[in-house]
Amino acid sequence: MNGVHIQLNTRTKLFSRTLNGESSPNRLVSPLDMATPGILPSLNRKCVLHALKMGMLFNCEIPKISRFDRKHYFYADMPAGYQITQNEKPIAKNGRFGFYVFDEKIEPYWKEVDIIQLQLEQDSGKTIHIDNKSLIDYNRAGCALVEVVTTPCFSTALEAICFVQQLRLILMNYGICDGEMHKGQIRVDANVSLSFDDITGTRTEIKNMNSIRSIHTAINYEIARQFEILSNGGIVINETRAADNEERTVSMRDKEVETDYRFMVEPNLPNLVIKDEWLDSVRQSLNSTSKPKFEILREKYGFDARSSIHISEDSQLLRFVEKCVEFGATRTILIWMRELKTIMQRSKSVYPPQSQFFIRQFVDLIGFFEAGRLTRLRMLDLLRIYSTSEQEIRNVEQLIDDNNYWKITDETEIMQIVENVLENPKNLKIVEKLRTGFHAKSFNKIRNLIVDLSEKRIEVEEVENILRTKFNLVQ
Repeated sequence: MNGVHIQLNTRTKLFSRTLNGESSPNRLVSPLDMATPGILPSLNRKCVLHALKMGMLFNCEIPKISRFDRKHYFYADMPAGYQITQNEKPIAKNGRFGFYVFDEKIEPYWKEVDIIQLQLEQDSGKTIHIDNKSLIDYNRAGCALVEVVTTPCFSTALEAICFVQQLRLILMNYGICDGEMHKGQIRVDANVSLSFDDITGTRTEIKNMNSIRSIHTAINYEIARQFEILSNGGIVINETRAADNEERTVSMRDKEVETDYRFMVEPNLPNLVIKDEWLDSVRQSLNSTSKPKFEILREKYGFDARSSIHISEDSQLLRFVEKCVEFGATRTILIWMRELKTIMQRSKSVYPPQSQFFIRQFVDLIGFFEAGRLTRLRMLDLLRIYSTSEQEIRNVEQLIDDNNYWKITDETEIMQIVENVLENPKNLKIVEKLRTGFHAKSFNKIRNLIVDLSEKRIEVEEVENILRTKFNLVQ
C-alpha cells in the first residue's frame, strides 16, 4: 500500500471558503482554487482538527510544529502546477492501525499496519475522458485531503481491502469522512512488487482506485501479471498504472527516472503550530463518540469480524440488526438472517424488513426455536408467513398456540405417529424394503410421511434417528 487519500468532511475547502459538495461542473470554484495570481491561502481550522483526530485514532506522534510544502508537477487538473501538501514535517507520524483480515474461506486474523505519516494536502480537479476529448471539472480542486501513508506491509489483496473497509467505517463513525468511495471521497494508491529468494522485486504503482472491488481485482491482476513476466524471464518495469473498466491494470507512464517534484516550503503559509486546546478538544470529541458499530457488534454481542463489518456497511441492515439486538437477539440471528434473506428474495420482498412488528416476531421465533419449542421446518414456515404478509397478523406466540404448532416432545406421542405411518397398509412395500437394509428412496419417503403426519412438529433429524434405530439401518 502506498497511500489512502481521505477527503475530509468539512463545509469548505482546505485553503478557501468555497463550499464542498455536489454541483454541476465548475460551479464550486474560487479564484484561489484556480490559482489566480495574488490570492493567498487561508488554512481551514476544521481540517486541522479532523487531521489531529485521525492522528489520535491511529496512535500517531503529533509534532508541535508541522509545515506545508509545494509539490510541483503538471497535470491539466492541477491549475497552479503544484500541490500544497506536507512532505518533511507532516501533521502526524509513526502511527499504527489494527484491523481484522477475513474471508469466507479463512479464519479471521488480526493484523497491524505501521502508519508512516498523515499529511494534510489539497485535492486536484477531476479529468473526464469522453471519446477523444478530456474534460476537467474543478469542483474538487482545493478540497481537503489527508493522505494515510503506510509501510509496505500488506501480503495480499485481501489484507488491503480489509484495511480500507475498516478504515472507512472508523472515519465515517467519527465524522471525519463521508466515506462514499464512488464519489472519490476515499481513493487508494497501491504499490505492488513480487519478491523471489529474499530479493525485492520492482514495484509498480496502481493509482486512484475508488472501490473495494477495484482494489481487490486490480491488485490481484497486477500480482498475476508480474508473476507471468518473471516466470518467463522478463523484467518488470517501474511504472505507474491505472485500473480500467474491468479492473485490469493498464500502463499510464513509466518511472525509470524518479520524478523530481522540486519540493519547496510553501511561502504563503506559516508553520502550523498545534495548540494544546486543539488537542484537548479532539480528545474530548473522541471520548464522547461511541465506538464504530462493527466494533460494538463484535465486542459486545459476539458477532464475527466478517459479519459485523458486512452489516455495518449497509445502513438498512444495520438498523434491522440493532433493532433485533434491542429485542434480545444474539449472534445466532445471523443463521436465520440468511434464511430470511433467501425467503424474501424468492418472494421478491424487500430485504431486510424494517417493520418493528416483524422484527419483534422474528426475534421471538428465534427464541422459541433455540428453546426447543419449534422445529426447523415449522420455523421456516412461520418466517414465510410473517415476511411475505402485507398486513400485520397475530403475534407469533398466539398464532402458534391457535394452530398448535409447538414441537412435540412427548416420546409416546412421537412413537405413536411413527407407528401409524409404518402400519399404514399403503406403506407396507416401502417398510419391507427398509427391513432388508438401507434404501435411500424408501427411507426418505417414510421420513417425510412421518414429518407430514406430525404437521412438521417433529424434527427431521429425530425421525431419522428413530428409523435407523428401529430398522437397525446403516447408511
